[in-house]
Amino acid sequence: MPATMVTDPVGIACVFSDASTARFALDGLPCPDLVDDLLVGLVELIHPHGAVDAAGSVNHYAQSIRDMARKLAGRGFTGRAPDLRRPLLAQYWMAATGPREACTRRLLQGFRAAGGQLDAQVLELAAGRAYNPQRNHRQLPPYREAEWARLTEVCRAVTDDAFAAHQQALGAAARGQHPGSAGWTPGNVRWLLARLGPVTTKAFAAELGCTHGAVGQRGGFAQASRDLFPSQDELIAYRLLFGIYSGIVPDGIDDPLMDDLDWAGDASVETSLRGKKQEALAVRSEIPVAAARRMSSALSLVRHRRSAAPRTQDCGEGTKRGQGERWIDGRCPQGRGHRMGSRSPWLA
Repeated sequence: MPATMVTDPVGIACVFSDASTARFALDGLPCPDLVDDLLVGLVELIHPHGAVDAAGSVNHYAQSIRDMARKLAGRGFTGRAPDLRRPLLAQYWMAATGPREACTRRLLQGFRAAGGQLDAQVLELAAGRAYNPQRNHRQLPPYREAEWARLTEVCRAVTDDAFAAHQQALGAAARGQHPGSAGWTPGNVRWLLARLGPVTTKAFAAELGCTHGAVGQRGGFAQASRDLFPSQDELIAYRLLFGIYSGIVPDGIDDPLMDDLDWAGDASVETSLRGKKQEALAVRSEIPVAAARRMSSALSLVRHRRSAAPRTQDCGEGTKRGQGERWIDGRCPQGRGHRMGSRSPWLA
């Protein structure tokens, strides 16, 4: 038996699939016409029409109806659901909690599914991205083979391009000299960056004794930095390929360090993985030769950046093991005035 709206008092009566029942009263609220429309939407969401099939879940929606009616009435609204307009609804959702926004979005969608009319912009807003995204507690479906193939192809392209640019930049740096004495050339800029590490424009300018504006006007600094030091997107691509080739799920590796990888032959790697509980687990993984080469190029890419980073962290108390080796852009996540960068487990 589907849920039904009741009038004395105003509310909803439910019969769930396990034969349990529940009744929720929503009388005495402001905007009674809006409450009626939202109840129409709620009926559409409850078993057997929808997936809501427990009293506790219905209670969340009932509380959301109360909250929406009171908050919109406080802003002067007195109409029905078709009278809602995008600015008012956006204001309510931006100020609401995540669960309140999620429930009232679904209620409006349920009202529309039941044949109710909504303003076109309101309907678009209700179907769009939430202002307060909710964590997805459901297991995501696995990738299909075609999706894995496409993901692998894209990661290969990203990493191949990154490694080629990195090798070219290292070659140019090897032939360069200090730009302060030998002039501003692409090779000389890379020569100095290779010795300073992934510093900011300001720090690079300070080394040359000029302003960061002068560095920007001369050009080439940003591209040289991108070529020499891997970006987060490139590191993610390497990490995904590592998981694809080795069979180790990247999300299950909380804090792998470069020191934890030991080559045991041309195509065998022994890893010491630390999970979220910090247990150390030695894993010997046989991987294809192509995968071994890919991993070797990834380690070569990050080893250069790691060699430029300070070996110790000076960001106050609570420093974690190895955090001083995770250097990205010369900034510290603990605030201004620190030299260290934000964390990336694949820079260590």
